[in-house]
Amino acid sequence: MVLRAGDPVVRGSGSGGEHVIEPSSRLEAFGNQLVQAHIALRERLEALSDGLADGARVTDLWSHCLSFCAALERHHTAEDDGVFPVLAREHPELRPVLDELGRDHRIVSDALAALGELGDAEPEVLQRELAGVAALMETHFTYEERKIADVLSALTGRLGETDAELITRATTGYDA
Repeated sequence: MVLRAGDPVVRGSGSGGEHVIEPSSRLEAFGNQLVQAHIALRERLEALSDGLADGARVTDLWSHCLSFCAALERHHTAEDDGVFPVLAREHPELRPVLDELGRDHRIVSDALAALGELGDAEPEVLQRELAGVAALMETHFTYEERKIADVLSALTGRLGETDAELITRATTGYDA
Protein backbone atom coordinates (compact mmCIF):
# COMPACT_ATOMS: atom_id res chain seq x y z
CA MET A 1 0.00 0.00 0.00
CA VAL A 2 1.38 3.39 -0.97
CA LEU A 3 0.56 6.18 1.45
CA ARG A 4 -0.59 9.55 0.15
CA ALA A 5 0.07 12.97 1.58
CA GLY A 6 -2.31 13.62 4.45
CA ASP A 7 -2.92 9.94 5.21
CA PRO A 8 -2.50 8.88 8.83
CA VAL A 9 0.64 6.84 9.42
CA VAL A 10 0.10 3.52 11.21
CA ARG A 11 2.95 2.14 13.29
CA GLY A 12 3.13 -0.96 15.44
CA SER A 13 3.06 -0.34 19.16
CA GLY A 14 5.23 -3.35 19.97
CA SER A 15 2.45 -5.22 21.75
CA GLY A 16 0.86 -6.51 18.57
CA GLY A 17 -1.52 -3.56 18.35
CA GLU A 18 -1.11 -0.45 16.34
CA HIS A 19 -1.48 3.24 16.87
CA VAL A 20 -1.96 6.04 14.40
CA ILE A 21 0.21 9.12 14.09
CA GLU A 22 -2.14 11.67 12.55
CA PRO A 23 -0.72 14.31 10.25
CA SER A 24 -0.90 17.63 12.03
CA SER A 25 1.02 20.84 12.08
CA ARG A 26 4.67 21.78 11.81
CA LEU A 27 5.12 19.95 15.11
CA GLU A 28 4.60 16.53 13.55
CA ALA A 29 6.68 13.71 14.87
CA PHE A 30 9.97 13.45 12.95
CA GLY A 31 9.13 9.90 11.84
CA ASN A 32 5.85 11.10 10.36
CA GLN A 33 7.69 13.90 8.57
CA LEU A 34 10.04 11.29 7.07
CA VAL A 35 7.12 9.21 5.81
CA GLN A 36 5.44 12.35 4.40
CA ALA A 37 8.66 13.29 2.55
CA HIS A 38 8.77 9.81 1.06
CA ILE A 39 5.12 10.08 0.04
CA ALA A 40 5.79 13.38 -1.74
CA LEU A 41 8.80 11.93 -3.57
CA ARG A 42 6.80 8.83 -4.56
CA GLU A 43 4.03 11.05 -5.93
CA ARG A 44 6.51 13.11 -7.96
CA LEU A 45 7.95 9.95 -9.49
CA GLU A 46 4.48 8.59 -10.19
CA ALA A 47 3.49 11.82 -11.96
CA LEU A 48 6.63 11.63 -14.05
CA SER A 49 5.97 7.99 -14.98
CA ASP A 50 2.33 8.79 -15.78
CA GLY A 51 3.46 11.58 -18.10
CA LEU A 52 5.70 9.17 -19.98
CA ALA A 53 2.89 6.64 -20.30
CA ASP A 54 0.53 9.35 -21.56
CA GLY A 55 2.98 10.44 -24.27
CA ALA A 56 3.76 13.89 -22.91
CA ARG A 57 6.50 15.85 -24.63
CA VAL A 58 9.93 14.49 -23.73
CA THR A 59 11.35 17.99 -23.15
CA ASP A 60 8.61 18.74 -20.60
CA LEU A 61 9.16 15.40 -18.90
CA TRP A 62 12.90 15.90 -18.86
CA SER A 63 12.46 19.11 -16.86
CA HIS A 64 10.24 17.25 -14.36
CA CYS A 65 12.74 14.40 -14.23
CA LEU A 66 15.64 16.72 -13.40
CA SER A 67 13.53 18.40 -10.72
CA PHE A 68 12.61 15.03 -9.18
CA CYS A 69 16.23 13.83 -9.26
CA ALA A 70 17.40 17.03 -7.55
CA ALA A 71 14.74 16.69 -4.83
CA LEU A 72 15.66 13.08 -4.12
CA GLU A 73 19.38 13.90 -4.01
CA ARG A 74 18.67 16.83 -1.65
CA HIS A 75 16.65 14.55 0.65
CA HIS A 76 19.36 11.87 0.78
CA THR A 77 22.17 14.41 1.28
CA ALA A 78 20.26 15.98 4.17
CA GLU A 79 19.82 12.54 5.72
CA ASP A 80 23.49 11.62 5.27
CA ASP A 81 24.76 14.95 6.60
CA GLY A 82 22.17 15.61 9.31
CA VAL A 83 19.73 12.88 10.29
CA PHE A 84 22.10 9.92 10.32
CA PRO A 85 24.82 11.57 12.45
CA VAL A 86 22.15 12.63 14.99
CA LEU A 87 20.69 9.12 15.07
CA ALA A 88 24.16 7.54 15.36
CA ARG A 89 24.93 9.76 18.35
CA GLU A 90 21.55 9.22 20.04
CA HIS A 91 21.22 5.52 19.11
CA PRO A 92 24.64 3.96 18.44
CA GLU A 93 23.01 0.55 17.99
CA LEU A 94 21.56 1.87 14.70
CA ARG A 95 24.99 2.47 13.11
CA PRO A 96 24.89 -0.72 10.96
CA VAL A 97 21.42 0.25 9.69
CA LEU A 98 22.54 3.82 9.01
CA ASP A 99 25.60 2.54 7.13
CA GLU A 100 23.33 0.36 5.01
CA LEU A 101 20.99 3.27 4.32
CA GLY A 102 23.99 5.39 3.30
CA ARG A 103 25.06 2.66 0.85
CA ASP A 104 21.49 2.66 -0.52
CA HIS A 105 21.78 6.42 -1.07
CA ARG A 106 24.91 5.91 -3.17
CA ILE A 107 23.19 3.21 -5.25
CA VAL A 108 20.16 5.45 -5.84
CA SER A 109 22.51 8.35 -6.67
CA ASP A 110 24.26 6.22 -9.29
CA ALA A 111 20.88 5.25 -10.79
CA LEU A 112 19.86 8.93 -10.89
CA ALA A 113 23.16 9.83 -12.57
CA ALA A 114 22.54 7.15 -15.21
CA LEU A 115 19.05 8.55 -15.71
CA GLY A 116 20.51 12.04 -16.09
CA GLU A 117 22.86 10.83 -18.82
CA LEU A 118 19.97 9.66 -21.00
CA GLY A 119 19.34 13.16 -22.35
CA ASP A 120 16.73 13.04 -25.09
CA ALA A 121 16.29 9.27 -25.04
CA GLU A 122 13.14 7.65 -26.32
CA PRO A 123 10.26 7.65 -23.82
CA GLU A 124 10.38 3.84 -23.57
CA VAL A 125 14.03 3.96 -22.48
CA LEU A 126 13.31 6.70 -19.95
CA GLN A 127 10.30 4.75 -18.64
CA ARG A 128 12.43 1.62 -18.16
CA GLU A 129 15.11 3.56 -16.28
CA LEU A 130 12.49 5.31 -14.15
CA ALA A 131 11.00 1.94 -13.26
CA GLY A 132 14.42 0.85 -12.00
CA VAL A 133 14.76 4.02 -9.91
CA ALA A 134 11.23 3.52 -8.57
CA ALA A 135 12.02 -0.05 -7.49
CA LEU A 136 15.22 1.08 -5.73
CA MET A 137 13.40 3.96 -4.06
CA GLU A 138 10.50 1.87 -2.85
CA THR A 139 12.74 -0.79 -1.34
CA HIS A 140 14.91 1.87 0.30
CA PHE A 141 12.01 3.98 1.60
CA THR A 142 10.19 0.97 3.03
CA TYR A 143 13.31 -0.27 4.82
CA GLU A 144 14.19 3.20 6.10
CA GLU A 145 10.68 3.82 7.41
CA ARG A 146 10.63 0.43 9.12
CA LYS A 147 14.03 0.91 10.75
CA ILE A 148 14.15 4.57 11.78
CA ALA A 149 10.74 6.29 11.62
CA ASP A 150 9.70 5.28 15.13
CA VAL A 151 13.13 6.18 16.52
CA LEU A 152 12.89 9.60 14.87
CA SER A 153 9.42 10.11 16.31
CA ALA A 154 10.73 9.27 19.78
CA LEU A 155 13.32 12.06 19.40
CA THR A 156 10.67 14.68 18.61
CA GLY A 157 10.82 17.39 21.26
CA ARG A 158 13.94 15.89 22.88
CA LEU A 159 16.61 17.36 20.61
CA GLY A 160 18.26 20.74 20.64
CA GLU A 161 17.31 23.31 18.03
CA THR A 162 20.26 22.57 15.72
CA ASP A 163 19.63 18.81 15.62
CA ALA A 164 15.88 19.33 15.17
CA GLU A 165 16.58 21.66 12.24
CA LEU A 166 18.86 19.07 10.60
CA ILE A 167 16.11 16.47 10.78
CA THR A 168 13.41 18.89 9.63
CA ARG A 169 15.54 19.91 6.64
CA ALA A 170 15.70 16.27 5.53
CA THR A 171 12.03 15.52 6.11
CA THR A 172 10.11 18.51 4.76
CA GLY A 173 9.72 20.50 1.54
CA TYR A 174 9.46 17.78 -1.10
CA ASP A 175 5.97 18.39 -2.45
CA ALA A 176 5.81 18.96 -6.18
